[in-house]
Amino acid sequence: MALSVFKNKNQGGQPARVISDRAYYLIIAATLFFGFAVNAAEVWFLSDYFITWNPTVFFIVYFVSAVSGILLNAFSRTPVLSFIGYCLVILPLGAALTLVVPYYSFNVVRSAFLVTALLTGAFILLAILYPKIFYSMWRVLSVCLFVALLWMIINMFTSFAMTAYVWVDWLVVLIFCCYIGFDVSLAKSREKTLDNAIDSACGLYIDIINLFVRLLIIFGRHD
Repeated sequence: MALSVFKNKNQGGQPARVISDRAYYLIIAATLFFGFAVNAAEVWFLSDYFITWNPTVFFIVYFVSAVSGILLNAFSRTPVLSFIGYCLVILPLGAALTLVVPYYSFNVVRSAFLVTALLTGAFILLAILYPKIFYSMWRVLSVCLFVALLWMIINMFTSFAMTAYVWVDWLVVLIFCCYIGFDVSLAKSREKTLDNAIDSACGLYIDIINLFVRLLIIFGRHD
């Protein structure tokens, strides 16, 4: 994941049009807001719809759409295709949220939302102040996330104490917070183009949604 890979994504054809820093960051914020608004609409209006799906069909559609969207967003060189990829990511993730959020109380959802917002803001600020530190962390973060997820899968089929889940849950929270910092530092290092703004928003969206879901699970255990 060398820095040059991200900086040169739009090379190979006509050079992409560079936009102002202000426009670049506003587009990232607007794209994120669009994704969260779509997810909120899915949870609010479609919770009763997705629950009727066959679980196997739902998983296949979810997996194909999300992976296709991530790949399209990552490798496309035009803003339109990158945005289509972004939509293919947010729609299945929103559908998954419709199967999770309604089962938690309002207080749990509100607490998870507020803590997610606070942690996101804090790590964005840290990434702005210390971008090089976060950018150098991606290898460690990848290994830690893999180990944490593997540990949770093992615990699903063993009799380890529930305290192990709590410890790993908070570790995953920290990992996704650091991923937010990493993606902010990555966004700062990229060439300021419309395509790169959408790509950066997609990465941040995935980080924030995963952080929210993990906090929802943690707070839900104590509800």
